[in-house]
Amino acid sequence: MLWLYDGSFEGFLSAVHRSYTHKCIPEVLTHDKLKLDLLSEPVTIETDLEAAKKVSTSITQKFPKKLIERIYHVFLCDDVPRERELLLYIRMGFKDLSLLSNLSHPVVYAIEQYQKRVFSTIHKMHAFTRFEMLEDGLLYAKIAPPRNVLPLLGKHFVKRLGAEKFIIHDISRGWIVVYDGKTLEMHAVLDASVPVLHEREQQFQKLWKTFFDTVAIESRKNYKVQRNSVPLLYRELMTEFKDISA
Repeated sequence: MLWLYDGSFEGFLSAVHRSYTHKCIPEVLTHDKLKLDLLSEPVTIETDLEAAKKVSTSITQKFPKKLIERIYHVFLCDDVPRERELLLYIRMGFKDLSLLSNLSHPVVYAIEQYQKRVFSTIHKMHAFTRFEMLEDGLLYAKIAPPRNVLPLLGKHFVKRLGAEKFIIHDISRGWIVVYDGKTLEMHAVLDASVPVLHEREQQFQKLWKTFFDTVAIESRKNYKVQRNSVPLLYRELMTEFKDISA
């Protein structure tokens, strides 16, 4: 009763489909072999796009939009082993949607907490994502969020940046979101080389860092509050905290 899938959303939906066709619920559902006992023999769940589509269609027909979004958001909360709870949550919803309003149920409570974690990360990435100009004028941002929120960032930056073309690169997961001025697409990164920056980009970064340092009031610096507002986790890729001279 240990199920191993490929980590994709389609793979997860394939596991949901198997749960119904085989009339069973796994003790463990994961894509990480390291989380399995060395002596265990997991069942490998092959990703079946037709089965995944059937489950997706059924969820769309049964669940309201708010809950459909919650299911996807929780799946993106990949810093916790949430797959089995999400499977149970979906099964509960198919049985009776009213069950998903019961916050005293441990599965419902856990799912809502996972979604809050995703919302918190999205909020931080809206504020902390920093773009650099590439040699062709394209804007490029590197991110490494603790949760897989990249699929949820593109539309926000389309609105914020207007007609600007951009790439957001999740360097820890190897995916990019690309906006070419018309369409927004997501792709796996095949080439890990560092893109060439515009010759004036370093000057832009120095100006921004100078502004950041200038507006700070020395007597009011409070590093504890600053760390709470801008956690160390996000600073490595933020222009304000880079050593531009290096």
